[in-house]
Amino acid sequence: MTRVIVIGAGIGGLGCGALLARAGYEVEVFDKNPFAGGRCSATEMKGFIIDNFVHAFPLGGKGPHAAIAAELGVDLEFILQDPAAMIVDGLGGGARSYPQRLDIRPLGNRVRMARNMGVKLSNLFGVYRLFQRMLKADEEFVAAKDDMTIRDFLLEYTDDPQLHRFINVLSFMMFTVPYGRASAGEFIYCFRDMFNAANFGYVKGSSGAIPDAYRLGLENSGGRLHLGVGVQSILCEDGGVKGVLVDTGEIEGDVVVSNAGIHATVAMAGAENMGQEYVEMSRGLIYSDSAVVVKYILDEPVVEYPFVVYIPDTDAEEMFSYTCADNMPHDVYIFMPVIDLWDSSLVPEGKQLVIAGAAAPNRPSQGDSHAVIEIMERRIFSLFPGFEQHVSWREEVHAEHIQATTGHPRYADCVGLAQVPGQVGVDKPSPVTPIRGLYLVGTEAGARGIGTELAAASALAVSSLVKEGHPL
Repeated sequence: MTRVIVIGAGIGGLGCGALLARAGYEVEVFDKNPFAGGRCSATEMKGFIIDNFVHAFPLGGKGPHAAIAAELGVDLEFILQDPAAMIVDGLGGGARSYPQRLDIRPLGNRVRMARNMGVKLSNLFGVYRLFQRMLKADEEFVAAKDDMTIRDFLLEYTDDPQLHRFINVLSFMMFTVPYGRASAGEFIYCFRDMFNAANFGYVKGSSGAIPDAYRLGLENSGGRLHLGVGVQSILCEDGGVKGVLVDTGEIEGDVVVSNAGIHATVAMAGAENMGQEYVEMSRGLIYSDSAVVVKYILDEPVVEYPFVVYIPDTDAEEMFSYTCADNMPHDVYIFMPVIDLWDSSLVPEGKQLVIAGAAAPNRPSQGDSHAVIEIMERRIFSLFPGFEQHVSWREEVHAEHIQATTGHPRYADCVGLAQVPGQVGVDKPSPVTPIRGLYLVGTEAGARGIGTELAAASALAVSSLVKEGHPL
């Protein structure tokens, strides 16, 4: 039987391992963390189940998470709400709010969406053309826009400032990269799939339900998961893999699938085995920005919307500039799911669980994440009277916590490789490495998509590659 070793039990690694076990491979998955799922995980505490970070799921039950669960024969349910979110626009120090409908395919819903944003009447036709083009985009059009930024793509249709502010927030929600740096092709692909699916939502049972489902699928098929066991190195011989080294010794394998990220994979396999050209390519890659997160338990419900997106009181160009510089903004974007309004089983009756996130630099040493949290909290407290008075518990997550979870040697990125021109589509690193039998999986190789769904799409793609290259 072909033996597959998977390094990392993030969504990409665990999903890929489970799919291969289901297909009949002997699979062992190792992760240095004491929990599975990486950034997509949750913790139980005093009757609450609390996501370790902050999540929503753009494709919901129509996306790759559900596809993997279906192939594994395990249950995974997604919850929808319509309106999908409440948008709050802080322009001019105000708090103008409007609902974001789940389905924008009907023309009337798109017109209302544009008018709610504050798009000028004179710019409505340009915005209509933009939305129509993205919703109907084919793969050729997507690929043609891969090397263009979202901002430059928008300018082909409209310079409306409100539309640009909204799309910049959407870009950061999707990729943790502002629209002035993110790839238009990647954005068009994700916008098209998300709004045509009209399935944006949250997963029943918390974000941790996803790795739990994958783990069940893995173990049901005879695969094994080793938590708290990190891989020290990838063993190579005659141009191919022969296994890995862990604390307890060498473990032989015919195939190694790494969910550790390309930099860590190069380090574990050895630059001499990867080749100088590959090493230089990996060194030139850039990573997504990071985030700060605050989790709040309220002693009674205060927020009445299941998902809040706050657009800060800045123009599009300045909105996320502080993630690349030392200046501190006066207002920040906020991404805020209210968990009990999605799944009441995760929160004791009469309580509320709110998780709020804002943008941050991807190097823990850069910027002042505590100051970003202060700005974010000040805005939350002003938007929702009584919020501050009803906080009974709070916990902060900073860039260094994200870095500790991912194990990235240099960055505290939220997503992995930045989805920017030169790193998407045909320019994204291949899952196939120069070492025979060594594959990359996760957000850094093999797929397009958003966040954890990108990792799951990679799991589907890479499991197929392994089956093709190493048939049973």
